[in-house]
Amino acid sequence: MCNFVTMKERINWIDWVKATCMTVVVLCHCPQQEDAFHLQYLASVILSSFFFVSGYLKKPLATNGATLKKYGYALLIPYLIYNVIYYPYWFAKFYIEHGAVSLTDGLKPIVGTLLLQLNTDFSCELNGVTWFLPALFLMHWITDICNRRKYGWLLMLILSLICIILYGANKFYHFAPFITFHGFVRCLCFFFLGNLFRKSGIFMEQEDDTIEADFKISYLDHKIYLLIGIVTLILSILLFDWHINESNFPLHIILFYVVNFFSVSGIVYLFRGLDKLRFRIITVISEGTMIVFGLHRILIGIIDFAAEKLLHIEDITYNWYETVLIAVAIEAALIPLITVCRRKYPIMLGKRPSSQKALSIAA
Repeated sequence: MCNFVTMKERINWIDWVKATCMTVVVLCHCPQQEDAFHLQYLASVILSSFFFVSGYLKKPLATNGATLKKYGYALLIPYLIYNVIYYPYWFAKFYIEHGAVSLTDGLKPIVGTLLLQLNTDFSCELNGVTWFLPALFLMHWITDICNRRKYGWLLMLILSLICIILYGANKFYHFAPFITFHGFVRCLCFFFLGNLFRKSGIFMEQEDDTIEADFKISYLDHKIYLLIGIVTLILSILLFDWHINESNFPLHIILFYVVNFFSVSGIVYLFRGLDKLRFRIITVISEGTMIVFGLHRILIGIIDFAAEKLLHIEDITYNWYETVLIAVAIEAALIPLITVCRRKYPIMLGKRPSSQKALSIAA
């Protein structure tokens, strides 16, 4: 089994995956024609790759206490921060749309946040996209528990199958109005898969590729990775067309996971093939994933409001190329904030200040 190692540099292909996933998430949240094939496909597959690389990057922790402490700080505190930031925007939007905000109305999103974005008669989502933070927290915790067991991989397999069944049942019966639950059961298997890939040494970086012969092998591997990635993504798209038109519901759900498995494979292989291409902007967006996740809905809302007022239309929708431009513009606007937070407010990125890291390592 391959041990986890401390990287002197970031893993470039993972930065590519994270930055691309984040851009697509922003794109998908822009108002557009919901039945467009490209939107349905991207919305169905992109988060699986994000959770795969999150599982791939996971380092093992020896105790429950260490897991809860580390990921409580890195994920649950930012979850609360980004919902607190979102609340004034929600309040202003609600007031504009309804003309008033009652005490009950104002408390519902607060309760919903504390209940992890639960939608009921007494609660509602606030910054709904932040569901991934508590879901990731649970995934890290469960993965550490499994990894401390002799047959942890078998436990992961059983839990994955249970979650797949729960995802299908919830989609059919709609018994859980709970976006965090829905996202967790949908994506847990891909987090497990990424973690198992890392433990097996798949895609681990070469220790030394400076020798000419090694470079030739590496270059050949990168071309093969690109080819596999392109072919696998095409296969994923073709299978998705079958998935959305399949009337047999159990087969429909099975195809969903097959499509996502091929999409994850395609995206990982594609960007593994582009590993030699390094761009600072990709690294910055990857580092700032949490900031983009936490704030992009506010910026989309402001852009929508401005466009509707300027163009004198209601319920604006965008074409695909307009959503691409909006997603890129939002990420570009957040890059300065990412840079500042990396230096002064690392908690916004789910990280501890450098002094606390040093004390933790020393301890």
